[in-house]
Amino acid sequence: MKLLEYKFYLSVFTILLMVGVLFVEVGQVVAVGNAYFPQDTTVSMTVGNIVIEDGSDADSVVTNATEIAITISSGQTMTITSADRKRLENNGGFGFSCLSSESRIVITSASTVTVTLTPSSTGCDATGGGGGGGGGGGGVTTTPTPTATPTPTTTVSPSPVATPVVGTTPAPSSAPTSKPTPASRGFISLKALNLAEGDVISAKGSSDPDVYIANSWGYKRLFLNPAIFGFYGHLGGFSKVKTIVAPTRETLVTSGLYRNCEINDKKVYGVEVTGEDSGKLHWVNTSGEKAVADDPNFFKKVFCINTKEFNWYPRGSDYSSVNQIPDYSRKN
Repeated sequence: MKLLEYKFYLSVFTILLMVGVLFVEVGQVVAVGNAYFPQDTTVSMTVGNIVIEDGSDADSVVTNATEIAITISSGQTMTITSADRKRLENNGGFGFSCLSSESRIVITSASTVTVTLTPSSTGCDATGGGGGGGGGGGGVTTTPTPTATPTPTTTVSPSPVATPVVGTTPAPSSAPTSKPTPASRGFISLKALNLAEGDVISAKGSSDPDVYIANSWGYKRLFLNPAIFGFYGHLGGFSKVKTIVAPTRETLVTSGLYRNCEINDKKVYGVEVTGEDSGKLHWVNTSGEKAVADDPNFFKKVFCINTKEFNWYPRGSDYSSVNQIPDYSRKN
């Protein structure tokens, strides 16, 4: 096993071990673990080269020829890509994104966890498209590709995310609001619902014929407009939408949190639905710590989207708190 525990390196092959530090940007302080990657780092594996993206941060990263074991804590984010678009499968339920040029996974957690990434020898194309939960919206994961994620994932879903987060303006203090969760609706797993991460779903014949994409955490993202769905060609179009019953759809909680994973934008945006097929994006300008304090499931809700979808929305004023993000309700 190869332990990657370093702060910077001179090249992909020259690694220097250093102790933990604080990485400071204007208006933002981020805790850095023992495995911090200030440059893209290539890991040679049996299935090909896997890249740990610059800015990734974890407590430790251990690799061998077939897997990457990542121990990550709150406030840290690991972004891993495959130029060969390998399926970035893992045991942590994180969605991966299938973009046109790469597959991508963003790993983040509100608590300390160890995630084992086992890239598949199978590429996204061989399975009909992209990966996981974060991917929401798409391809970017699992999201249409968008980690989608529509993501998929993220998983093109997606991805659970992101450093999803993160702004510079302190949020006003507020008590966490009570929001529906998949568990509160009886969600156990996608398998129990006869679904898989990255499935594009619709409850035909119901009062809500909208199309969604699911992630492994029990959240789903809406394709607000048919044009948006068209931005994720790898999903196969409307003929590939899986028909489900309305109770199954309602077991999955709709999330309106998006991140542009195609350009690895760390900012997370909340969508405000303004009409049947229209909406606008608002930057959630708050810290990751505050976001999790307001909503412990925040990072599980972030779906990846691609640049076309990101640019489709007009912009609204910033949200300074997670609690300002409106819950989705269908506009008739």
